[in-house]
Amino acid sequence: MRKFSVCILTAAVALSAIFSGCIPQSGGDLQPLAAPQSESSGWRVLGPGGGGAQFEPTISPADPSLVFVRCDMTGAYVSENAGESWRMFNLRTVVQDFEFDPNDPNVVYASNSGLYRSEDRGKRWRLIYPDPANVTAELMLGDHAGQRFVTRDGGPGGQIARVRVEPANSDHLYLGVSARGGQGGGGSRILYSPDRGANWKELASLEGRVLAIFPGSWIGKADELTVITDRAAARLGIDSGDIEELSLPAETVLAADGGKGETGSILYLLTGGMGMGREDRTPGRIYRSTDFGKSWSFADESLISGMETGGRPASFSTLAVCAGHPETVYLSCRAYPVVLNGFPQRQSGILKTDNSGESWNWTITICGGEVTSGTFNGGWIKRNLGWFGSPSELGVCPSDPNICYGTDSGRTWRTLNGGITWDQVVSREFPDGDAASRGLDVTTCYGIHLDPFNKDHFFITYTDIGLFHTFNGGRTWRHSIVGIPNQWRNTCYWLEFDPAVKGRIWSVWANVHDLPRPKMFRSGNLVNGRQQGGVAASGDGGRNWGLSTVGVMEDGEYKHAMRTAAVCTHIVIDTDSPVESRTLYVCDFGYGVWKSGDAGRTWEVKNKGLKDNFNCWRMVRLPGGRLILLVARGGVEGGTVIGGALYTSDDGAESWQSLALPLGVTAPNDLVYDPSDPDRMYLSCWPLNAGGGAVRGEPQPARVVEGDQLEVGRRETGGGLFRTEDGGKSWKQVFHEDMHVYAAAVDPANTNTVFINTFNSAAFRSADRGETWKRLGGYNFKWGHRPVVDTNNLGMLFLTTFGGSVYYGPAEGVAGAFEDIENLPAQRW
Repeated sequence: MRKFSVCILTAAVALSAIFSGCIPQSGGDLQPLAAPQSESSGWRVLGPGGGGAQFEPTISPADPSLVFVRCDMTGAYVSENAGESWRMFNLRTVVQDFEFDPNDPNVVYASNSGLYRSEDRGKRWRLIYPDPANVTAELMLGDHAGQRFVTRDGGPGGQIARVRVEPANSDHLYLGVSARGGQGGGGSRILYSPDRGANWKELASLEGRVLAIFPGSWIGKADELTVITDRAAARLGIDSGDIEELSLPAETVLAADGGKGETGSILYLLTGGMGMGREDRTPGRIYRSTDFGKSWSFADESLISGMETGGRPASFSTLAVCAGHPETVYLSCRAYPVVLNGFPQRQSGILKTDNSGESWNWTITICGGEVTSGTFNGGWIKRNLGWFGSPSELGVCPSDPNICYGTDSGRTWRTLNGGITWDQVVSREFPDGDAASRGLDVTTCYGIHLDPFNKDHFFITYTDIGLFHTFNGGRTWRHSIVGIPNQWRNTCYWLEFDPAVKGRIWSVWANVHDLPRPKMFRSGNLVNGRQQGGVAASGDGGRNWGLSTVGVMEDGEYKHAMRTAAVCTHIVIDTDSPVESRTLYVCDFGYGVWKSGDAGRTWEVKNKGLKDNFNCWRMVRLPGGRLILLVARGGVEGGTVIGGALYTSDDGAESWQSLALPLGVTAPNDLVYDPSDPDRMYLSCWPLNAGGGAVRGEPQPARVVEGDQLEVGRRETGGGLFRTEDGGKSWKQVFHEDMHVYAAAVDPANTNTVFINTFNSAAFRSADRGETWKRLGGYNFKWGHRPVVDTNNLGMLFLTTFGGSVYYGPAEGVAGAFEDIENLPAQRW
């Protein structure tokens, strides 16, 4: 056992502040809670708005106030008032593209693993490819429950990266379908439908991922189209089947766009430099074609000639063209060499041309994260976190070149005046610094934490944006990061109120987000001293924080100290310990368990009895004092899965004993107990693909789902929900083992009632301790996290999500609520 004492150092707020408390109140004019996600769903989304990466801003050519945006966390969003408010909708997985029908202002398409059409401006959607009648199953496989359809004809699946409606005939549709996985590594197929999606044929297979499809009717050849991928270009004959390869001016293309105006069509390419987070030494260049891709010329010579010489070349992220006025192009620049105040700098921002690239003008410039020219209202994200850079994607209104939207890692922003001013459109801001969502929420959250002394005060623990709380029941939100080091602020995994002292709270933080998903094991932040995080304490309801883990080892060495190198994911208070010297337990992911017997002033490692895997994720303290520790499943080493584990301790974490997992389980994710009978517990489990490697440790054979005829590699095992009635000596599976169940909750007012949330586009309620289940109508977010019963409002429930903030609605769901898709194939539930 490794045991160290940690000596506390003074932080921004003295730790003694936790023994006094004054909870502040929010000022400012209050706005209503966010609008329901659909007219009949009964669910609302809570939060400050924004917070995660957004993409694909798409504006209606007929009505510039109608705008679509998507994120990478499965939600899609529509605004009917130019971004003043948004409604989230869900189409089973991450949307890749939006496309308006240029001949019908009510029709819009969205694509991902399927193609969906709406004929009422995005209110209701129908799956048109694959044909629902051809779908035999819907699979959700892998750690992120990746969704795809299985069809009778054995279609290859994949992601529909691009959709195009033929302007000359809206019955004609074109799709660019990337190989399964969606990145185009296995090439792309170009599909064509002559009858609005009823039938399809393949026109060609091209290398790379499709960036743009240009209709031949732009040049009077409706039987042709030009397709550009990130590695190839071709002119395709729709009826003839001819394929004419076109030359590209560079080996790799980052972006392609174009349009047709009064003087004809113009196509543009962006190459080199930086794109999608990658940078090389190749100068970023912009090319223009006026002969539909047969030849290309530079469209950036004025930009290149104006650059300062030396250093790295310019890097551009993306460009967007006004389809009806293609002489207007907006360009996102990540780095442009300049000299400011006598020193070489790399400036970013947005450039614009109104003459097809003959000259370019900056609409906004950024240096060192600050605006150096132009006007930008960045909202709470800029003010509190300092996030500001060039947009990752841009979208221009096809009929009005003055309207452009940009998206970045936390916001969607817009200009309505050609770039003179830019404003974020994810949050409403208030004079006291509070914010309220406009409905565009893109955030992962772990819990809702209710203040036992104030029913209107509660917190959301977030990935990427740290911690927020509300003092008015969720109408407005305030960042709770004062005193938290910048290196910690990425993720607040959990917090606990002291039930005996008003305003006293402990919270845990880390710079590694999205745990326990194994993708983070590959990020590199869990090894080589890159970890940052620890424990913080507040005595004033979260307005200010002091660090409970800033300290040194007794021998003066920092290795293994919690200090700023602990990825802390959970904290538990021993509420039976003395109020003035609370006993605390903390999970340190990858290292073990820490214990403090003096309210966080000093800490000791408590790992005696823990085996190879130290991915300590969550801990539960039962009313009698027993501790149960959940260790998360590790990554894959040489085809071997590092299984998770359960441990118990009856001596305050001085020693740990193994508690057997249910047969076949490798990834315990969460544990809750029945307050009326603590021996009754519910274990939420993450499945493992049946085609995976062996599990390290004792054999754990996969369970077989009765009647499941899917071959190995297409079936998930060891997931679902398990119940024990004897404190973990035996377990009964009470929910499907192929379901990705993140967490459960027991209703304290009626302990027969249990809730679960899943990564499978659904949350469920059981009124008989898990024997039977009913899906919660109206909620269909793909990646669900934790259900939390609202003990202050009878019959209401919070559902935290991986990418959609917090849903709030009726604990029984809404029977018959419309859920975005009219003709979804029958589901197993």
